[in-house]
Amino acid sequence: MQTKTRHLSHRLLRGVLLVAGGASLALGLLFLGLYRDQLLHERAEVSMQLNRMLQVTWENAMLKRDVDGLRDIVAKLGGLNGIRDVLILSPAGEVRFASDPDKLGQLMPTIAHMTTSGKPVTRFEAQVGGEVLRSINPVPNRAACTSCHGEIVANPVNGILVVDYDAAPIRESAMHSAILFMLAGTGVIALTLLTLWLMLRRHVIKPLAGLDAATRALANGDLMVRAQSANNDEIGRAAISFNSMAEQLSVQISLAEAQQQFLQTLLDGLPDGVRLIRVADKQVVLANHTFCQQVGQSAQTILKRPCYQYSYGRDEPCVPTLTVCPLMELKEVGDRLKASHYLKRPDGTVFHAEIHAVLVELDNGQGRERYIVESVRDLGQISQISHEQRLSELGLLAAGIAHEIHNPLGSVRLGVQGLVRELPAGHVTQDQIIEYMRLIDQEVDKCIAVTRRMLLLSRPPVSSLQLVVVNEALADTLMLLEFDAHAHGITQQIELPEQPLRLLTDEADIRMIFLNLIQNAHHAMDTGGALIARLLADDGDAVIEISDSGVGIPPDVLARIFDPFFSRRADGVTGTGLGLTIVKNFVERMGGTIRVDSTVGQGTLFRIRLPLAETALKRGA
Repeated sequence: MQTKTRHLSHRLLRGVLLVAGGASLALGLLFLGLYRDQLLHERAEVSMQLNRMLQVTWENAMLKRDVDGLRDIVAKLGGLNGIRDVLILSPAGEVRFASDPDKLGQLMPTIAHMTTSGKPVTRFEAQVGGEVLRSINPVPNRAACTSCHGEIVANPVNGILVVDYDAAPIRESAMHSAILFMLAGTGVIALTLLTLWLMLRRHVIKPLAGLDAATRALANGDLMVRAQSANNDEIGRAAISFNSMAEQLSVQISLAEAQQQFLQTLLDGLPDGVRLIRVADKQVVLANHTFCQQVGQSAQTILKRPCYQYSYGRDEPCVPTLTVCPLMELKEVGDRLKASHYLKRPDGTVFHAEIHAVLVELDNGQGRERYIVESVRDLGQISQISHEQRLSELGLLAAGIAHEIHNPLGSVRLGVQGLVRELPAGHVTQDQIIEYMRLIDQEVDKCIAVTRRMLLLSRPPVSSLQLVVVNEALADTLMLLEFDAHAHGITQQIELPEQPLRLLTDEADIRMIFLNLIQNAHHAMDTGGALIARLLADDGDAVIEISDSGVGIPPDVLARIFDPFFSRRADGVTGTGLGLTIVKNFVERMGGTIRVDSTVGQGTLFRIRLPLAETALKRGA
């Protein structure tokens, strides 16, 4: 469900209006109360002054015993504007004098009770005719009055003067003034709020809105967005920090993408298929180009499906008892496994693959998780590449083979032509004919020997092992390359033991090893040099050394010469990069080792150790 967008400006405006309205109302009510109290105080002061005047008049009238004058004064005061009643009460609360004659003789004990403290009292009271402001002023007893009112101690109050003022004008005045004040205050507050709002909008809301828009754009993938702020305040510094963060994020993402592209390019350059499988759900999270070609599917398809679907055409995981599954077999990080599988392509065809798997634990950004790294090698393709490499190397011998066969054939031709020319004339004897035929037979043997060497090199590998005499294989290979050596000014020397050394292997493989190593030595001596091929027995092994006096191999190149498709020929010609890789594979398959020592400018030495046939049989037993 989509969340409704809330704007800070609206929230601020509502909050400011609510606070300002409440403050304005509270101030109005406070002012109304204060103004009412102020009016009440002022009226009380006026009442007290009037009461003191009436008190003086009353006292004088009482001393002169001018009751009628006092009554007349009370009546006149009661007729003044704003005064509703004037009353003079006895200390017991009986009305003795009143501007309203109807109230004479009434008892007001409540008023009498309010004057027991002897202090004046002013308050609003509700009456039938409307609310009044009643001023109650007790008139204290004096020495001059004791003759009529008794002792001061016994009778502290001679009477009570009560003046009722009409409260309506007071409240109207207070309300009118309060309304004016509230209007004025509202205007001031409105102006203040408007100024505050404009300042907030300019310096807070608008910059924050821009920062929010930049943040949203960055979250949506726009790495080039930047926040705009010219103010050197908190928001401006926040915008600068955001821009710095966005710049660093852009750099980090670019680096991550570059590293990911680098990793993918590196994986795509490998001759073997590679895939990364997440153990938790069996999903493939990474695959190189070679693997996609092996299974005949695109990377987008492979990365969306579990491994068993596109590898074996299954809808459910493989049965562990029927398939050696790395996901089931590998339990601890670092465990390795090698197995042979038959993988199925979408068109139904299958290919025999050799799988090397290892269990690793990686940090995926949300925690550590286990993965299976698989290297998938198409065995059929390897066999094809190996055979193609053989044919490629044999093609390089074409010139030497032509020379080796051409010379004997030339001699045969001369012998045949001589016989054809001399026989009809009867110029040759039977012994001469036999000598001619013997020479022709020798030259034919030479041609057969050359073709035999070629056949031994070019035939496909056999499944059964053979006893191979290494001395003959090494000597034959040097003879095949003799013409190439002579053409480049290279002298070839061979050192063989007196006793023949035998290996239990495939003869074509051992001859291909010699061919690649000797040809590499020739390449390193493009302007001439010396090649020494040495064979000796050592502790049950046959040791083959091929050394040259060529340009040597730099250390950085030396570490990679056995890598597939890595080619750095000294003569500058681009090679296939598979020759030494195949040599190493053949040697290791025979249970041997290969080492290389090289010094730039001095030459290179390849040393191979292979178990002799007797040693291999003992180890097998």
